[in-house]
Amino acid sequence: MKLKASLTAALVALTLQGCSRLTNDVPSDPVAPHVAHMSDSDIIAEQFRNNYRFWQAIRQDNGTYLDGYHLEGESVRGSIANAGMGLVALTVGHKMGWEPGAEALALQTLQVMAGKDPDIQIPRTESGTYIHFYNTQTGATIGDDWSPIDSAIMISGALFAKRYWPDNAEIAALADEVFATTDLMQFVADADEGLIWLATHADGSFKQHRTKAYNEYMIVANLAYQQAQERGYGADHPAIQLWNTWYANTDTVAKANYRGIEVPSESRNWFVSMFNHQFNNFLVHHFASSDEYQQAISNAAKADYTWWQDRDWGQRSYEWGSGAGACQRGYCVDRITLDGKRTKHDFHVVTPHIVAGFLPYSEHAKDDLLAMYRDERQLATYQLKDGSTVLWRYSLLEPEWRANAIQAVDYSSMLFGLAAMDEHLGMDFFRTHNNYFAEQPAQYGGR
Repeated sequence: MKLKASLTAALVALTLQGCSRLTNDVPSDPVAPHVAHMSDSDIIAEQFRNNYRFWQAIRQDNGTYLDGYHLEGESVRGSIANAGMGLVALTVGHKMGWEPGAEALALQTLQVMAGKDPDIQIPRTESGTYIHFYNTQTGATIGDDWSPIDSAIMISGALFAKRYWPDNAEIAALADEVFATTDLMQFVADADEGLIWLATHADGSFKQHRTKAYNEYMIVANLAYQQAQERGYGADHPAIQLWNTWYANTDTVAKANYRGIEVPSESRNWFVSMFNHQFNNFLVHHFASSDEYQQAISNAAKADYTWWQDRDWGQRSYEWGSGAGACQRGYCVDRITLDGKRTKHDFHVVTPHIVAGFLPYSEHAKDDLLAMYRDERQLATYQLKDGSTVLWRYSLLEPEWRANAIQAVDYSSMLFGLAAMDEHLGMDFFRTHNNYFAEQPAQYGGR
């Protein structure tokens, strides 16, 4: 009888433990054994360092950057956007003391981007638009996506590096060259309607689709505006008109509303994916320094978290984040959905790098990342080939699913968000170095 009673008690305990895993009661969740001894500060420091290792891992010997980190198999597919994100990552690594030779590495990447490396040429259209994907060993084009946004992200990284190393004339000259020779003004499709062309064909003709303000094409609009300004064009120039009408403030853009929380979007009927706000915040000075846009990104963090709390997906309170990256159908761009419109959360994917990108704007984002790391299920944890543990996307709908790659441009929010924490570099690091067109050189640290 005593044995039967003991077995019964054990079964009850196991049942209760299993039930607790379906609740939002974070303190009751068991902790993964291998992190039980780690303090919160240890985990954050480890994640910050490991996320820089990620960028070291996808950098190629010739200064190009892969499209992502392949957890299975190998790839030579490079991304022009990741050259820009990689340049920003180099400044973070240098400032933290992890990459003493970062200045030379940045110069190498810029030489490739400007077409100065005799061993590899990155394809561009006649007007300077870069191919999105290419072979990192040969420079051969992959696909037909001649992309203004990916070109603009690369240029932003180049200008960021220029500001960070203000005394390096070679870096400055190359950054200025890629900015001057990439005509982003041409992508203004309709300034009155706030429309930007999404891509061209190799011959420079525009592809069919256009995007409407507001989204991450704010980066394109900002650089196109600066190009028009530098050329002395007046207020009636399409690039200047587009910026002043749609991006100088948030008055004219649509606001999506979730439970009274308003967030800039392309339409009142849907939200843009959260990486849109984060990319703009880290790469566009006007966004990072404007009280209006800083309130907008704070609202975005609040809306995303609140929306996730209202789901009935069996999630825990720290599981949220509507972003882009690997999913069961290959790649998904998830967003808050309103009444079934523009549904994009098909697999209920939790996105830790979006939570990290909101670290300066959410009072619980740090605790939520820590909870994902400590979660005994270890759904968010992935290991790089050097053994470094990082946090990446996972599905509540199919928790057994594992991503086979980490898309680097999306994942940039993880490193940048951790860097923007007050105990690390802070948002002022980004506000200083994304102020590309200020007259005075950066004062916040290059050497």
